[in-house]
Amino acid sequence: MLSCFPAMLLFSQQGTDMAKEKYLQKREGVLRPNAIKINSMAILFQNISVSYERAISQRFTAGVGFSYKYAGGGLGLLNVDSKKIDLYTEPINGFSVTPEARWYARKCESQVMEGFYIGLYLRFTRYNTGLKFDYYPDEGEPFRYNSTLKVGENGVGFQIGYQLVLWKRLTIDLMFMGPRYSNYHLGYEFDQVVSDEFLQDLSDYLNDVINRFGMDYTVELKQSGERRASHTFSFANIRFGIGIGYSF
Repeated sequence: MLSCFPAMLLFSQQGTDMAKEKYLQKREGVLRPNAIKINSMAILFQNISVSYERAISQRFTAGVGFSYKYAGGGLGLLNVDSKKIDLYTEPINGFSVTPEARWYARKCESQVMEGFYIGLYLRFTRYNTGLKFDYYPDEGEPFRYNSTLKVGENGVGFQIGYQLVLWKRLTIDLMFMGPRYSNYHLGYEFDQVVSDEFLQDLSDYLNDVINRFGMDYTVELKQSGERRASHTFSFANIRFGIGIGYSF
């Protein structure tokens, strides 16, 4: 019995240490490590935006956002004065996926995801819309091209914001700004065979749109079939919003 006593003390001490370690891990963790939020400002633009955030530690979180644009006005910014082309746009619809990672400036001492944060995010967007072109060639009668425009975006950016938790569950995410740099691919599918003359005039039209914003690149539509054309460009954009959600 005396020979077994030290071993009993050793196992008892190990059990106490393990219990203490589990207690400290629970104490140092985040009490409610999950949050589901809705971007209230996106609704103003006929866009449903939902995000999920998960605490990895007391400072780092990871999440993903999904938004669906169910309706929207046409691309009015694409309209410029032209002698050869009149453009008419249809409503836009599509979706975007936004993975992100955040670092909070202070530890979650109250065991909730709260406080000032900075982060990185990716943006993958796929939008569709319809375009109608009234074309006035140098020779011959004017006619109309109908087309479907598919817009793809792959971007990366950073964000700055502050997250507040009220009544232990209500989460308010104030994203002050989230600038990003994206690569866009625009694909046009026309209802009839397009001529080289029209594609050149449409390229000039789009360059006039770009010059309006003072951007330094040139659009040159590339034909990828008798009824298809496409072009790519890079552009700086920004993300912002007010998320309201629930922590659990």
